[in-house]
Amino acid sequence: MRFLRCVHAEFLLVAPRLTRTRLGVALLTLGIALVWLTTRGLDPLTAALLAGALGAITVVAASASSERDHAALTTALTHPTTPLAVATGRWLAMIVPATALVIGCTVAIGWRTGTVLASVVAAAAVGGCALAVAVPLGTSGVLTLFILMAVAGAIAPEHLVDLARPGVVRWAAASALELGPALWHYRDIATGDVGALLHAVAWTGLGILLASGFVARRR
Repeated sequence: MRFLRCVHAEFLLVAPRLTRTRLGVALLTLGIALVWLTTRGLDPLTAALLAGALGAITVVAASASSERDHAALTTALTHPTTPLAVATGRWLAMIVPATALVIGCTVAIGWRTGTVLASVVAAAAVGGCALAVAVPLGTSGVLTLFILMAVAGAIAPEHLVDLARPGVVRWAAASALELGPALWHYRDIATGDVGALLHAVAWTGLGILLASGFVARRR
């Protein structure tokens, strides 16, 4: 029960972030942009997946990547809590707004239950990875992840490997897309692919554990 109370205390930070900062406006702008792109030919499933993934990264960037957020983590650890509770609470505070963004986008572009499930799971996995990046690397690391996910997250790795004379960079990029949390992989969750679901669950847990380890180092 004490662990859950600590998680809940961290989760409550999401409300003032949404109402008193630019986070709510940023998420709304992202959602409008993705809905507009679907009218210009973007696949609705890809748009929903991007809403989950980019929404999750945006929330992490606004709540766990700045120097002030890092200082708050250090202060939080002086109270009766644990690094795992802090990381879990921050992850939960990320997944709720990202889920709301996914639901809003899918209502606007056409509701499909499989699409919503795949997008929420993608948000959980990508958000866990973003949290693990934000604590040690800060805003620059999260911004890099945002750009990579927006530009190449939905590209299947074989599209890189099949290029003529693939070099080391292409093989490295293809490996990252294969092993890391990538949207091309999580598309299959919408059709009931258990392997893709387990991949996302593994990244969610790994991201939280890595983030808690980095938070622990701030003691």
